[in-house]
Amino acid sequence: MIFIKNYIFLLGFIFFSPLLLIAQDKTIDKIEMLYDQGNFSHVLKKTAKLKNTSEYKESAPIFLFNALAEYQLKHKAKYSEKEALNTFKKYISLDKNREYSITYGNYIYDLQLGLVNEIRALEKANKSDIAKLKFTEYNQLFENNVNFEEMTATKPKVKVNENKPVEIEIPQNTPDNKDESLATKETVKLKTKKVIKEAKKHIGTPYKYGGITPKGFDCSGFTQYVMAKNNVQIPRTALAQSQTSKKIKQKNAKVGDLVFFGSSKNKINHVGIISQVDGDKIYMIHASSSKGIMISEITTNVYWGKRLQLITRITK
Repeated sequence: MIFIKNYIFLLGFIFFSPLLLIAQDKTIDKIEMLYDQGNFSHVLKKTAKLKNTSEYKESAPIFLFNALAEYQLKHKAKYSEKEALNTFKKYISLDKNREYSITYGNYIYDLQLGLVNEIRALEKANKSDIAKLKFTEYNQLFENNVNFEEMTATKPKVKVNENKPVEIEIPQNTPDNKDESLATKETVKLKTKKVIKEAKKHIGTPYKYGGITPKGFDCSGFTQYVMAKNNVQIPRTALAQSQTSKKIKQKNAKVGDLVFFGSSKNKINHVGIISQVDGDKIYMIHASSSKGIMISEITTNVYWGKRLQLITRITK
């Protein structure tokens, strides 16, 4: 019996050890760190050399970061979006089991976000033919997509939950309007509950980039839909949503506030709705690219905590 257990353990070690070695590869870890810091030209230079070496010529993460770095630099003359996407296709061919698509999913999300924003901008500029060509290219790179019309829509089609607009605001508690302020607090609390109730109805809904319906949401599509159901209109993208709401200090965060994440306040790539505040811990309900609509704790979470950029409150 002991022999069998040891044999199973040995098989497990042999099977998983290559993954552990890759995960602990100091070279790849350093490249990831440089990418996090925004040193895209340095990342591109290092990965360009490494992918031509015998050790890394079949390394999916090296090709991935090479593609991502070039895409980030595509606005500069000597870099090319086409070359970045070709390298990304090579990465896809190397990552046959999609293991790295999970590990580095949030970096890939940045590429998706960039391409979709290009498609939306082209459609908005009445360049539908070009937008649809890019949309076809996008579909070749990514799975779990929505149709062109949904991806380029600026607002979801919803039937609102009530006739009057939801107003989530900070009550003015002064001696002159104390009674009115108490009433306002109760109204705000009730309306906020309706927003969270609507959000929680969709827990488990799959993630679809560009999605704005209960068949599948992306992060900003989810927040836009939930607010629209309560007759509150907010912009389509996470960045635009962050720029049109009142900024709130973290210590003053409340249920119903929006939380935004990214590498900086000008590079927002994720948004959620605060569903619970428990002391120093803040929980959000959001569209996770890996698990769909779910609730996550953000303040002590290693990933979300260091990427939290701002909290906002929707006002009338």
